[in-house]
Amino acid sequence: MRVKVKYFASMRELFGVSEEEYEIEEGAKLVDLLLNHIPRRHVHVADIWRSKVEGFMKGEEASYIVIVNGDRAGLDQELKDGDVVAVLPPVGGG
Repeated sequence: MRVKVKYFASMRELFGVSEEEYEIEEGAKLVDLLLNHIPRRHVHVADIWRSKVEGFMKGEEASYIVIVNGDRAGLDQELKDGDVVAVLPPVGGG
């Protein structure tokens, strides 16, 4: 099955693309996409990416926001064919 991932701001700069599609296995969860599929494709920045994902996993306030089909998603959310995952940087206020 295929899912689309959209990157914004610093993530777009890190990967050099604004969106891409991934072929993932049936039953894959969001955590599988974040920790396995994305780093395999972007080996040159995999360590940076994993450190950002670890912050998200720990629930750090300044971590990135991950949205699936317009709704905030948990790491254990099972992905479905055609899902759109958006990775957004922390939002600053002022």
